[in-house]
Amino acid sequence: MAILLKTKKDLEGLRAANRIVAQALDYAASFIKPGLSLLEVDKKIDDFITSKGAYPAFKGLYGFPNAACLSLNEVIIHGIPDET
Repeated sequence: MAILLKTKKDLEGLRAANRIVAQALDYAASFIKPGLSLLEVDKKIDDFITSKGAYPAFKGLYGFPNAACLSLNEVIIHGIPDET
């Protein structure tokens, strides 16, 4: 298996995408509170990412229906957002 080296353009794209992810995490931290459902959180994150001209990487990947992998409390693995 060959190691593919990233071009300068590739790296610029990765930096831009990571900047949006960091902003989305900061945005989520600003509004998350008890009582919001995971679906509400997911919708806000999805809207934020698309407002930046980007597309959530998880959405549609292997049939994943949401923009974010979210879970509550004792759930250890990433989950599919629901009404909880």
